[in-house]
Amino acid sequence: MLLVILLTLLGSAALLLVTLRYYWGERGAAPPTREQRQTQRMDELAARAKQLEYSEKHPREPRNPSFFDNRKRSPRTGENR
Repeated sequence: MLLVILLTLLGSAALLLVTLRYYWGERGAAPPTREQRQTQRMDELAARAKQLEYSEKHPREPRNPSFFDNRKRSPRTGENR
């Protein structure tokens, strides 16, 4: 009986701890200030510009239209290996 009570209390304490951390942890932080939002937006725009530049320099290789041809294409020549 004592073991059941002890495990019940331990489980309840763990549930309470997880609940408190979830609701009053990082999620419970104050909303970002205007400067923080602007900085975050600028960082996101810079990362997106980098992605666009990379995609322009490295275009996707078209797949072989044959469904049964699973060979990889060489990135430089476009030929099948």
